Amino acid sequence: MLVIVITGLPGSGKTIVSDVARELGLPVITMGDIIREEAQQSGIPSSTASVTLRLRGGTRFIAYKTLEKAPKTSVLVIDGARSIREIDAIEEVLATNVVLIYIVAPWRLRFERLLRRGRPDDPKTIEDFLMRDLRELKYGLGDLIARADYVLVNDEPINEFKEKAQKVLTHLVTQYGGHESGDSQDRLTL
Repeated sequence: MLVIVITGLPGSGKTIVSDVARELGLPVITMGDIIREEAQQSGIPSSTASVTLRLRGGTRFIAYKTLEKAPKTSVLVIDGARSIREIDAIEEVLATNVVLIYIVAPWRLRFERLLRRGRPDDPKTIEDFLMRDLRELKYGLGDLIARADYVLVNDEPINEFKEKAQKVLTHLVTQYGGHESGDSQDRLTL
């Protein structure tokens, strides 16, 4: 089984990569959707739901909830992991190694994107934006960059970034789609 996990700070471009995966016919499950659903059921404010749910339910709670809803397929894309513990949970439950794609983008660009996106939990001020980044990084998101198999920089026009994402995803599906696991060194060659 090939499991591709997409991660990065808010506004970095995870949704764009997920959309490209869907366009390629890959099944995608978004941890943010699970968080919003759980927050609504629990009455937790959407602005703090990501960290609050993970703290209340345990470090692997959202990963487990996500996997409960994940389709049983040979290739799966999961959008939104926030810590090494979540990656570990996914690997343990699915008995396979995860290929981690970390998306980065300049902070000013991410802030502008979040202002335009306008989700209820998106920051409205630069102070809220920076505090959200700090919460996400403190929880463990920053540690994932060291674990990443691929780091995609999203500071270019959207079509160019989509092409970059498509190239990586196509490579992964071609290289690992039919294998139980791959050689981690192969993951770095593209």
